[in-house]
Amino acid sequence: MRHVRRRILDEHRDTVAAVVEAGAVVASGVDDWPVTDGDQIRRPLDAVLGDRGLDSPLLGLLGTGADALETEIEGQPVAAPPYLVVTSRGPLCRGTLADGERLVVELSLFAVTPRPRRYHFRNPTVEECLQVSRR
Repeated sequence: MRHVRRRILDEHRDTVAAVVEAGAVVASGVDDWPVTDGDQIRRPLDAVLGDRGLDSPLLGLLGTGADALETEIEGQPVAAPPYLVVTSRGPLCRGTLADGERLVVELSLFAVTPRPRRYHFRNPTVEECLQVSRR
């Protein structure tokens, strides 16, 4: 999966950097740290990503990943992959490949310490932020 990750970084570095910047905006706008409720991160992050028009570019990471694997993403974006979900840790894109496996592209912006459960902004580099897997 290194070659997939490298290809996504080569072609979409600006998108990943914009997502990290969006995470920083959300982190700076939180009045009461530490955050214990994931919705205090997820909702504002979803709004900032939408306001900045990053939904489509994020889904574009899947197409580039599939190209690097020399396959295609199957399914429609309604009720089936590919899709984008914004979690309390960051955006996650998942699409079903032609062979039935799934390509997962996650941009990890926030981390959770388990006890006590608290979120914190990771302030990741572009390279640290991007995680790619095939399941």
